[in-house]
Amino acid sequence: MLRLGLLGTGRHGVRYAGHLCAGDIAGAELRAIGRRDHDAGRALAAEWGVAYCASATEMAEREDIDALLIVSQSHHHLDAVRAAAAAGKPALIEKPLAMTVAECDEIAALVHDAKIPAMVAQTTRYEGPVAGLLAALPRIGSIRQISFVLTSEDRTHDESGAFAERLDDGGAILDSGVHYFDLLGLLVDPVASVWASPLHVRGTHLDDGYSAVLATRAGVRVTINMGRWGKSRHEFVEVAGDEGILHFSRTPPSLALIEGRKRVELPFPDVPGTIVPTLEDFVRVARGEIESPIPIEAGREAVRIAEACCQSGGRRVDLD
Repeated sequence: MLRLGLLGTGRHGVRYAGHLCAGDIAGAELRAIGRRDHDAGRALAAEWGVAYCASATEMAEREDIDALLIVSQSHHHLDAVRAAAAAGKPALIEKPLAMTVAECDEIAALVHDAKIPAMVAQTTRYEGPVAGLLAALPRIGSIRQISFVLTSEDRTHDESGAFAERLDDGGAILDSGVHYFDLLGLLVDPVASVWASPLHVRGTHLDDGYSAVLATRAGVRVTINMGRWGKSRHEFVEVAGDEGILHFSRTPPSLALIEGRKRVELPFPDVPGTIVPTLEDFVRVARGEIESPIPIEAGREAVRIAEACCQSGGRRVDLD
């Protein structure tokens, strides 16, 4: 039985804990949690019947913890990985891997030097329409253009409508954009340049939307339009190739192929949620049964693109 410690019990962390407490992950169990709000953390620990740790170091040093789930805000990922590396414990790290490329590089060095198994929780890879899309790619030939459109709920204001510092996730480009930036690594060659313009609809320091144009080294053009300020959610992606076009949506889930002027709905795996398959893979990674399917390098690449978009400010930025 792999004994897990969970750092972070916010919106994502509660989902992880729920599956572990329900016994949904064979061969793994939750033993301890940590949270920056100590009173709330202790209350949840009592409710779930697990230990409470006041710091990442305390959790990593526990003899009854085999591996860490780092699901806290990305601002705190580097410190948590330091603790895991010092204790020689495997780590699953939620996306985005870190706030900057420099922090990603520190995390990569820590993981390498400590020789600990590590995996980035880019959970979108496990969604049914994404799996179906990847399986259908050979049907459309060489990819020439990709378009992403997302409108989703505001995530940084509380129920009163006021900005909440505890909900600061780094903004739409970093927090939501890394889903797309990671997916590009499965579809096309590396991104070579970006142009991005952020939006600040809610008037905070965080970008709550953006438009971006990306170009890969081979010349594939990628456009992204995203907004996070409403009360509804819809997501649409178009992948256009020489032989056909694939349309897919994550919310609501759908996948279709267009050949000529004919549209055909395609099947895709029924995946009720992404946390369970993510954790199942991590359990195998922590046990040394498989190589990490989403290594630190993949998490770094997504942050590399996001950082360039944040720095763009409406001008072209060439990536190294």
